[in-house]
Amino acid sequence: MGMTASPGQAPSPLDAVAVVRSRRIALLVPESAATPQRLATYLSLRDRPVLSLLARDRVEPLQPGRYLYRSRPLRLLGMEIHPSLQLRASWRDPVLEIVSESCQILGLGPWARALAFALRAHLRPGPQGLEGELEVSLRLSSSLPGWGRSLTGRGLEQVVDRIERRVQAGLRDDLRRWLLDTAVSG
Repeated sequence: MGMTASPGQAPSPLDAVAVVRSRRIALLVPESAATPQRLATYLSLRDRPVLSLLARDRVEPLQPGRYLYRSRPLRLLGMEIHPSLQLRASWRDPVLEIVSESCQILGLGPWARALAFALRAHLRPGPQGLEGELEVSLRLSSSLPGWGRSLTGRGLEQVVDRIERRVQAGLRDDLRRWLLDTAVSG
């Protein structure tokens, strides 16, 4: 039997329950300049597409390919939680991978340490634009109270929905600007 975590302790691997949400991502780019090769070049810029996915006033570049992101608060069951993630982006032709390296969740009191959040996303050129996968997961201690377990699924759905909106707005707009700028200049 696994050990149970008390408030203020991280969940033991034997004691954790995982909640996972994943979604396929598709960003149609009808511009004729959006060839798979140009889309790969855009993704290879790494910082530019990553920063287009994040609210710029909430991101702090730490070093090339690494970022600290302080998310807007999420409201769940009358609570306000403040996630803060350290992200790493890497380019492996033709895929841009974005992975969370660590996460701190404020607003849950001592139970925050009983949660472990992870994010992994892949973006690559497709025949009609960008495509990829997004997966967010939350490992939680089985000793977390029932209200905490009920928050996880709803919270992860909010995170996935928010990221998808950023792909469909921020990433799309930045990609279109880049396609226009590079078509004019080069």
